[in-house]
Amino acid sequence: MKIDKLQENQLPLFFKYASLEGWDTEEAHTIALFKAHPEDFFIAYHKKHLLGFIVAIKHSDEFGFISSFLVLKKFRAQGFGKKIFNFALKHLDGCQIALDSVIEKSELYESAGFKRYFDVITYCFETGSVQLPSSSIETIDFDENLALLTDNSYISTIVADEKVNYRAVKDSAFVSSCAFTFEYRDGYKIHIESSNINEALTLFFSLTDEFKKGTKIYLQASKLSPLLLAVVQALKMSETSKHIRMYNKILD
Repeated sequence: MKIDKLQENQLPLFFKYASLEGWDTEEAHTIALFKAHPEDFFIAYHKKHLLGFIVAIKHSDEFGFISSFLVLKKFRAQGFGKKIFNFALKHLDGCQIALDSVIEKSELYESAGFKRYFDVITYCFETGSVQLPSSSIETIDFDENLALLTDNSYISTIVADEKVNYRAVKDSAFVSSCAFTFEYRDGYKIHIESSNINEALTLFFSLTDEFKKGTKIYLQASKLSPLLLAVVQALKMSETSKHIRMYNKILD
């Protein structure tokens, strides 16, 4: 077995097999994540045959995140998955490592020393289903100078994608809140960065008010994001799917 760094021209191959697995592929998100962390995407081979993929993002010396772990069906139950996963663990050696697991796979990660901590839930909103009072908060479009105001390489990369719609709230010379949407499932997914519920809701509607009535907008939230849970409550969003956030070390 051989594991190499995934090259950008191999991303379509990953999307192909992720789609065959029935995953909710987030191409804009994945491409931006790759550009921000090109050293953390991996592809595995067995005797020159494609074996699978894994992503092990090293966000810092203290924290890493494993995702997109895929072994092709014909190579499953042969020990390859464990080897690929152990490779990712070694890549993130010394870090507190997090991952999101579907319920039926969580026991496999528990056997590798991971523990369940909380649910990460995807919620859905249909445009036109809730009306909130108009806001006096002004939002602005993306521009290159605005992107430089964030030190998050992922966000500065994804908002430069022409397929991504982006809005922000600017406080003096700084961005106080921002949000963006991209195609997801049968609608769009929204990502919100904010510490102010009024700015978050304003950005939500600023990005979605031009969609036709009944368009589905998805938002992911957990107990680590109380503001997003407040958005979910305010918009009366419904739960559509759930993952379990797991860690390999006890949280402080």
